[in-house]
Amino acid sequence: MSVSYQHKLLCYSVSPTYEIEIQENVPLGTVLCKLNATDPDEGVNGEIEYSLGKTLKRKVYEIFELDKKTGEIKVKGILNYEEHDVYKLDVEATDKGTPPLKAVCRVNIKINDMNDNPPEIEITSVSNTVSEDSKPGSVIALLSVTDKDSGQNGKTTLSISSDVPFELKSSFKENIYSVVTKGILDREEVSEYDITITATDCGDPPLSHMKTVTIRISDLIWLCFVVAKCILSLDFDV
Repeated sequence: MSVSYQHKLLCYSVSPTYEIEIQENVPLGTVLCKLNATDPDEGVNGEIEYSLGKTLKRKVYEIFELDKKTGEIKVKGILNYEEHDVYKLDVEATDKGTPPLKAVCRVNIKINDMNDNPPEIEITSVSNTVSEDSKPGSVIALLSVTDKDSGQNGKTTLSISSDVPFELKSSFKENIYSVVTKGILDREEVSEYDITITATDCGDPPLSHMKTVTIRISDLIWLCFVVAKCILSLDFDV
């Protein structure tokens, strides 16, 4: 018994292994390939049924469906590159003779990553109140950026609101950033800032994620007054 492989309108010669590449967002019910086994015997001895190997992982049966009569392999479950990027299917073609004879082939299905995950911004540390006498370069927040996609889809760029006296500084560690002061702060002019940070990946189309950090500017004169009051109280108590 020999096995030939059909994919769309192409026919392949007998091979123990076949390679297929598909996008992770293919619709359910998509036919990936059709295996065609031939048997020169006549009658019942030449009738063939297809089946998946019994040693395959349960996930294979959840994601793919094999038609035992036609040899078509279809997608029946949701594909996710981040969970599984390659599936290996052992397919058996067995006739109904006595004893039954069978041929086995391996079908490797490679899942191509799509840009289906936006970046994620995590604020790991933040000072929500900043003194107006803070020097330029003072760190007010630390953050990290991650993207579950691979390759270009997983590469990210970061930007910050252009109308605030703060800027982003990259770290020696990849995807780690700090938000620092870049100008003079004056509480009398602006007492609170909403800083919007945007992470954008390099996929096509690109996906983005935004996070807003609220920073309050504390009054230097008020702080001095509080300190002086504490000192006076301390002297009085003594």
